[in-house]
Amino acid sequence: MLDYFEMSADPRLHSFIRKFWILENPYEISATKFALPNTCITLAIVSGSGLIIDFKGRTSHLTSGSYLVGELTARVGVTVLPNSRAFMVQLNPWAASLLSRCSYHELVNQCSPLVDINKTLGAAFQKIDILDYKTTKQQIQKAIEDYLHPTTSSLFIEKCFYLFNSHSLAIPFKLDNLCLATGFTVRSIEKKFRQHVGLTPKQAFSINNVRKVVNELSESDGDLSLTDISYKYGYFDQAHFTKSYYSIMDSLPSKFGVTPYLLPFKT
Repeated sequence: MLDYFEMSADPRLHSFIRKFWILENPYEISATKFALPNTCITLAIVSGSGLIIDFKGRTSHLTSGSYLVGELTARVGVTVLPNSRAFMVQLNPWAASLLSRCSYHELVNQCSPLVDINKTLGAAFQKIDILDYKTTKQQIQKAIEDYLHPTTSSLFIEKCFYLFNSHSLAIPFKLDNLCLATGFTVRSIEKKFRQHVGLTPKQAFSINNVRKVVNELSESDGDLSLTDISYKYGYFDQAHFTKSYYSIMDSLPSKFGVTPYLLPFKT
């Protein structure tokens, strides 16, 4: 049994914060779900006994404290231990670099103490109480707002994700097409993504697209077949669709069900 809640950021921060989400386990037995990659960086405040994060058999125990969870490349198991909760903020991929000059490539599939990434922000998060969620949200926004001033690099990353979402780039993904759309060289684009996002452009595009498919499957009323859905999101080669899906979900599209996953509320 696991309680799941979502909250929106204040309008002035919508372009940086995708959402707040809370996991709470007030019971005497652990509860496990899968979290999926979504090209976001996550800041988390954990209390109680903590969380167990399982990435393909590599586990981490997040005890009480604050953390930065880097980009994920595949689903991860999230076990919320008894009498524990986690209050998390999803940052859009172009916002993460505004918090730290670290190389986000080194943080992929990692959970790091926030104080190791940004000492000042980590200290501020340590003072935040997550008993009252509305207050917690305001305190987090206040703590990170001073960092959220767009830079040339963050605006470039934002533009790339706009292109990913606009369906203006064909599948299979070709970096040359992104070069033509942005005016940047292959070397420059790869360097910016490695430093500021952590993923390669191809990884980011693939994760972004597979998540659209997952959202479609979770909300589907059965009117569309898997072939219809794959075509809708640009996969005209079924083998490529299955391979892309499996690399992230560790299962076949035909086996999808909503129960094992932490999925966003329908809007």
